[in-house]
Amino acid sequence: MTDIIFSSIVVDLKTAITNNKHSFRYFTLATSDFNNTPRLRTVVLRDIDDNLNMIIYTDERSKKIANIQANDRVSLLFYDQNRLLQITIKAKAEIISNQTTLDTIWNQIPSKSKKDYTTELSPGVEIKNPDEINYLEGKHFFAAIKLIPVRMEYLRLTRPNHIKVVFKKENANWKGHYVTP
Repeated sequence: MTDIIFSSIVVDLKTAITNNKHSFRYFTLATSDFNNTPRLRTVVLRDIDDNLNMIIYTDERSKKIANIQANDRVSLLFYDQNRLLQITIKAKAEIISNQTTLDTIWNQIPSKSKKDYTTELSPGVEIKNPDEINYLEGKHFFAAIKLIPVRMEYLRLTRPNHIKVVFKKENANWKGHYVTP
């Protein structure tokens, strides 16, 4: 039975890549800052491979990059309010440094979306008015992060009993077991 649940997680994550309206398209990424304070933000699931390694995009000047450089352990939270389904993933984050890979990804991003990575000022810099944002021509600060899952928790709020399954990656295989919700 845990195999069926694991397969459903995989289907949901892969569907979120191609279906912009899927509830798992946007998820919460948690990192730790330099004081070990949790930092949460919503990110977009951009890609996933057969090993369930996920890709997100960001500005290379963002705080999440510095957080990951200091501590590569992250948590991901996906939630579907219609199904009352929560998936929590513990992962190792890797900032992609291969320029060929980054160029390939960059060239696939729609032009209107590329603008998000070309602001003159770094994310989080105080401005007086949103109209004061300046965009650079011919320069960008695009970065991609690979999220390598090591543990997943499935929680489904249902009756008569909630269902919770923990999956751990052992070598290349995922092993699941039920736990008390």
